[in-house]
Amino acid sequence: MNPIQTIFSQLNERFGTLSQGQKLAALVLTTVTIGSILAMSFWIKTPDLQLLYANLSEQDASAIVDNLKSQKIPYELSNQGKTIRVPANQVHEVRLQMASEGLPEGSEVGLEIFDKTSLGMTDFIQKLNFQRALQGELSRTIKTLDAVEHARVHLVIPKQTLFIREKPKGKASVTIKTKAGKSLNERQVQGIVHLIASSVEGITADSVAVVDVKGNLLSGSQQTNIGAARSSSNYQHRRKVEQELEQNILDMLEDALGQGMVIARVTADLDFEKNDQTEEIYDPDSQVVRSQQTASESAIGATPPGGTIGVQAQLPAGENEGGAGAASQPSKRDKNNQVLNYEINKITRVVSKPTGIVSKLSVAVMIDGTLSEESEYKARTQEEMDQYLQLVQSAVGYNQERGDQIKVENVQFDRTAELLREKEMKKQEQIELAFQVGKYVLGLVFVILFFTRGLKPIITFITTKPEEDEEPEEEVVDDGLTEEQRKEDELMRKLEEGLATAAEMRKSVNDFIGKDPKFTAGVVRKWLRQKAEV
Repeated sequence: MNPIQTIFSQLNERFGTLSQGQKLAALVLTTVTIGSILAMSFWIKTPDLQLLYANLSEQDASAIVDNLKSQKIPYELSNQGKTIRVPANQVHEVRLQMASEGLPEGSEVGLEIFDKTSLGMTDFIQKLNFQRALQGELSRTIKTLDAVEHARVHLVIPKQTLFIREKPKGKASVTIKTKAGKSLNERQVQGIVHLIASSVEGITADSVAVVDVKGNLLSGSQQTNIGAARSSSNYQHRRKVEQELEQNILDMLEDALGQGMVIARVTADLDFEKNDQTEEIYDPDSQVVRSQQTASESAIGATPPGGTIGVQAQLPAGENEGGAGAASQPSKRDKNNQVLNYEINKITRVVSKPTGIVSKLSVAVMIDGTLSEESEYKARTQEEMDQYLQLVQSAVGYNQERGDQIKVENVQFDRTAELLREKEMKKQEQIELAFQVGKYVLGLVFVILFFTRGLKPIITFITTKPEEDEEPEEEVVDDGLTEEQRKEDELMRKLEEGLATAAEMRKSVNDFIGKDPKFTAGVVRKWLRQKAEV
């Protein structure tokens, strides 16, 4: 007989000697032991589940669950079905598979709404679906921005009619929810406005309103409290200059100090005055002959008969050598005329002063300190702050002659919310780690207890021979007898107790022989020897 059959045979024999209560207890104990082993094995083999998607819509959650079921991938739903967890070693693979199938699509319905068409669809339903598709596609596009966590778009598309002379204009409103620690600047808001205006027919930029989840109006024609300067090109140019300078500071310092360790604000005074200046410069020392004109006149002839005009013609005849009757004398006359025109060297200079040049800069920079391993704040040294000041001056083009002002200070940032999130994440990680380790520790403890408290008594129970009701153990007295002599005296005592009948004596002897046959055989042999000696 092999050992297994021997064990089962002994179990069967032992089980037959038990009372009804003992049999029931043995069955319950066996069932509980087997169930505990199976439960522990299933619990230990349960895979470590990690987050796949959170905050899903009902449509996306249903589609993803169906996909996981078709691939026979274990999953777990929580948060009212909005959160799905899968085994940790399959998270990335499942996400890639879902992305290839366009999941999750989001709560917005896009142009895929037209993938399923109905022959009985009315014109109203067709237009309504088109509007829903536009809203969904625009929401998806806006959510691709780095700072946007969620976006919702509402469109008002007017009905086209031939009986209205002026074409009605559409309107749009956008609700933006930004990611934690991020915000949209004015340039990004204007980008969203123009994105919608360029995507929907009949909607212009001034009919688009953008609000955040707190109800603050970020853009739109209703934003009149800022004044005309906000919408002017001068204001836009100034904001662009300030934002570029701020970004230069952040790009330079955050690469060295870390993301979120620097806050920079720049105020730029720009000169938008338009000034055109014309100058004409003459150089008298650099004359150039521009034109020259020369005229010459020559005349030859006799003196007229009337005599010479002058004083001599009025003198008496004797005194006038020529006299009235004197013969006329020949005469010659030359006339030269020269005109020179000079050009003086002239320089004409037209100076146009550019608009929008920086006339003064005011820069404020706050730099956070460092945290030790014990989360204790440590301020930065003055030497470090001086270095950062020089870097900021170089980044913004500091000019002392303009009166620029730059202030760089070491300020402890309020990171209470961030620290709380980190503590919660660490606590959650510790809980998950403790849960994972605890499974194996409890499994090990269960195995040890099973072998020491459960299996060992069962083995002892199997290997121990059944005994009848035992007499209560008497107090052992050291009387100087050996064990063999004590057992012999016990046998003699029972034989001499005066049993009522021989049958009872026989039964008592048989019971004693059954308990220890070897000892009984020794006693019988001893009796035979004693009888032979006699």
